[in-house]
Amino acid sequence: MSLQTTPASSEQTAEPADWSAIWESESLLCRWLATLLSAELDEATLARYRRGEARPLLNLLRDEHGLADEVARVDRALSTLVMFTTPQLELAADFAELFLADARSGAPPYASLYAEETGRFHGAPAERMEARLAEAGYAIPREVGEPADHLAIMLDYLARRLMTLAEAEGDKREALSTDTRTFLERELCPWLPRLVARSATPTTASDFYPAVLALTAAYLETLREAL
Repeated sequence: MSLQTTPASSEQTAEPADWSAIWESESLLCRWLATLLSAELDEATLARYRRGEARPLLNLLRDEHGLADEVARVDRALSTLVMFTTPQLELAADFAELFLADARSGAPPYASLYAEETGRFHGAPAERMEARLAEAGYAIPREVGEPADHLAIMLDYLARRLMTLAEAEGDKREALSTDTRTFLERELCPWLPRLVARSATPTTASDFYPAVLALTAAYLETLREAL
């Protein structure tokens, strides 16, 4: 199921059932990326990834989205973890250095920090995201404790929209597709290149999280084009 789009008259245009399956798989990808960026990996999850359990998702990103370079970078980051005596602790330290530090030394994953109109925590992007979540009946779990414009929350919201899109039909599907594309174009895609660039500034033990950010930004751009 490729996301490469074709003209409506082409015999290769996906049938409605195919698109439902496609959006379901894209929803799964968004949830997975949200999980990677929401909290440090525990030892059990990291062990599963190092055994190759993330391979189907990475293959989907490589083969269906054309992200061979970005996926190869994540693969290299995972393979080099063997050099560390305690890889989980090293990744946890990297997570803290990138995502939990202040904006001067880290790369906090909040849209407001990278928005031209604010450039500070809890700016206009956070307010717009709060409104989107409220409209969708989406409540941020109390234990998360993050503003609405945290990248992981935005990815989880996108995953829910894509699952709804997979279940929709006719005019409702068209309206959802348009709204989801607008969300990507206005709220997600514009600031991610700046986050990716900032993630290269701190000195991390592993390239894992910078690689995941680069993969996420590239993936969302292909998703925007598909919509």
